[in-house]
Parts: sequence; structure tokens; C-alpha cells
Amino acid sequence: MQIEQQLPPRKVWFRTYGCQMNYHDSERMMHHLSNVNFSRTEEQSEADLLVFNTCAVRDLANQKFYSHVGETKKIRHQNTKQVKIAVSGCIAQTEGKELLKKYPQIDFTFGTDVIDNIAEMVFRSFAGDDRFSINTWDKSSDYSIETKVTHNNPQAFINIMKGCDKFCSYCIVPFTRGREKSRKLLEIKKDIERLVEHSGVQEVMLLGQNVNSFGKENNERFADLIMALEDIKGLELVRYTTSHPYDVTPEMISVHKDAKKLAPHLHLPVQSGSNTVLKRMLRQYSVEHYLSLLEQLKRANPHMVITSDIIAGFPNETEQEHQETLRLLEKARFDSIFSYAFSVRRGTKAARMQDILTDDIRGKRLREIQLLQLKIQEDHRKEMSGKIYKVLVDGTSDMKGIKKWKGRTPCNRLVHFTYPSHDLDLTWHWVDVKVISSTALSCQGELVFDYGKKAPNSDHNPR
Repeated sequence: MQIEQQLPPRKVWFRTYGCQMNYHDSERMMHHLSNVNFSRTEEQSEADLLVFNTCAVRDLANQKFYSHVGETKKIRHQNTKQVKIAVSGCIAQTEGKELLKKYPQIDFTFGTDVIDNIAEMVFRSFAGDDRFSINTWDKSSDYSIETKVTHNNPQAFINIMKGCDKFCSYCIVPFTRGREKSRKLLEIKKDIERLVEHSGVQEVMLLGQNVNSFGKENNERFADLIMALEDIKGLELVRYTTSHPYDVTPEMISVHKDAKKLAPHLHLPVQSGSNTVLKRMLRQYSVEHYLSLLEQLKRANPHMVITSDIIAGFPNETEQEHQETLRLLEKARFDSIFSYAFSVRRGTKAARMQDILTDDIRGKRLREIQLLQLKIQEDHRKEMSGKIYKVLVDGTSDMKGIKKWKGRTPCNRLVHFTYPSHDLDLTWHWVDVKVISSTALSCQGELVFDYGKKAPNSDHNPR
């Protein structure tokens, strides 16, 4: 459908919840909307179209969305112009029709597999179609896309696969993202080469619900994809997320030694330190196997930094099982973790489990996990003091009235630093920063050297 000439100039406002995959999807939708005369605004009051890109993995993201979309009811009364409200993402995939019934201000909902059709859906809505919901799945066996970027910065999210076949007992992802499908290795490489050459991209984040399963249906391997990116001139840093411990292969461990552009960081969700809980979660590995993976990764790359996910209070978790998770934290010494109290996801196996735990018990255990982890992180950050790290500056923050630049090291540690000149914009500059102090959550540093917007040609994979 050729609709580029049929829509007047309009503005779209996005609110995105959840993981990097959702932020990538929002950027992809923005690209399609820009082709039909939409520009992006950060002010909701200026928008002709509001898009809520939702996440169903954690209850907190759900509740934020329900609260935010509920507030849009007043928009119908406050605006004289035609404003459309759309909901996309994981909640729209599973609850699209229910959302239309519950929130009369929503004009249309659409699931995760039809985001590339957003222009047609917007055209339908502005043309006067009745409210509608679309959550169909892509039935084709092939997964082929071209990455779309609408920003002017050197970082880009790259979808390499979608879906998940693991069906962990607590996880909604297979029901919101479907079964695993991978792009072809050569297509991904050409995609990144194009972004590096024409869009100035220097750092990529490879995305998938379980990237270690990449390429199985095409007889390709994730380790081979990482190595194939090594010869892309101008690409400086490769990151990826998320991995499942069951699918970490010897080849993947070796690639962290051999690939010079691969960040020395791995997010490897463990979820629990108890073998009995892991069995109820259907995670397919033991604590012993997980710890052996960490040892192998550290041997492959001594600078390797590991982060993880922990769920507190899985159904019927005993105090002993909780203590086993605390002991795992002491052994693993994660650089940081995402930790959550268990929340029921409708449709999952865990939702059907009878559960004796209360929210108070879950909250108490979560606080114990987080307190112990903060002490571990504080120790890690103290070890950084006096060392110099290469950082890609991504913006500023105000800290007690002082403007500080900020960015992340290749191992994904946050660093803030000051710069005496207020005239120079350091955004997207590569810099060397010396860490002078730290807390459990960040480091404070001072600028040592500014390389400008092109990364130095010396060492890849600095810490």
C-alpha cells in the first residue's frame, strides 16, 4: 500500500517498557512511521499518536503500563485534535482484545510479530476504522529483516533471532515472542557492515531471547557469527544478550578468548542458587554446572565480567533454598544482578502451582539478596580505583548540582566523570577515564584523554 503521500505531517510519542528487544522494536516502528510523515516528540501533549510498547515479563512493568495508559483517558477531553492511542508489545500479544474492552480510549493493539505493519495500522485508524486488535504470528520458517536506525549515535541494537523454545515454568516469553527463528549469518554481517559504513555505527548489541541458540535451524552457530564480525572495519565493540546457561558451548567460551571486538562481559541469568528450585523452574542445568561455566569463562578471559538475574521467592521456595541462593552469590561474585520477587505470569506452568509464600516473605528475601549483592559490587568497584578505562560517552547526569559526563566501559560498568570545559560536547566521544572513587552502583573518574568520535585503533576489548 502506497500511503506516504496520503498522511499529513504528524507527531508520535513512544513509551517503551522492558528489555532491549522492546527498545529495538520501538526504533523499528519509528522508522516505518517516519516514512509516512511522522516525527518523534518527547512531549505527550504534542503527539497525534501515542504508542505504548509493553513488556509482560515482570509484574512491575505491567503495573506501570496499566497506570500510564489509564491516565490517557483525559486526553480525549483535553484535546480538540484527533489523537490515536496504540498498544504494542508483549501485553498486546496476549491481552490485546481485553485491553480494548477495559480501556475505551485505546484505538488499536498489535502484537510483537506485526510491528513492521504499523504504518498500515495507523492509516486504518486515522481513516476511521473501528477499534481493532492484531496479534497474528508470522508463519514463515525464515526470519529476515533489515535493521532500521533513526538516531545519530554510534550504537545500534541488532535482532539476530526471535522467540524462545525453552518454556521455563515462570516465563511468558514463548507465548509473547513465539518459537525460535534465526536470521542468516551472512545477512546479519551485511546488515552491520551497512550500518557501520552509512550510519557511523561503531558498537552493536546483538539481541535475542536466547542468543546461544542462534542458527540451529540453519546449521549455523553463534560463535561463528561473533568471529565473522571481527573483520568489519570500523566496528569497534560487540555486545550480546541474553544467554541461557544450558546452551553455553565450549565454542562460545573460546570465542571470549579469541574475538578481539567482543566485550568482556556476559549476562548469564542463573535465576536461583538452589538445584531443587532450578528443577521446578525447568532450567535444565544445576548450580554446579553453572559455576563450572563461570570458571571456564574466567580462564578463557581473565577480564571477564559476569552479570545475572535472580528470582526471589519462587513458589514454595524454602528458607534453605533461599540460603542456597545467597551462598551462590558469594561463590559467583557477580558484577551486578537484576533481582525480582516472583510474580505470576498467566499461562505459565508456575501460575498453576499452589504456593504457600506470602508477599512479605518474598520482599524480605529479595532485600537480603540485594543487600548481599551490593556488598559484592562495592568490592568490585573498589578494585577499579586508580585504573584507566576506555569509555564511550553517552550523555550527562546531574549529581548534587554538578554536571557530569557518563558512559560505560566495554565490561558494561557505569562511570561518571567531570570535564573542566563547559563548551565542548563530549557526547559519543571515546575517552580514557581514570577511576578515582566508587560506590556499589557506579564509579567517579577524571578525564585522561579524549579520542573524539572515532575510537582509537590500538587495543580492542579494553576493560
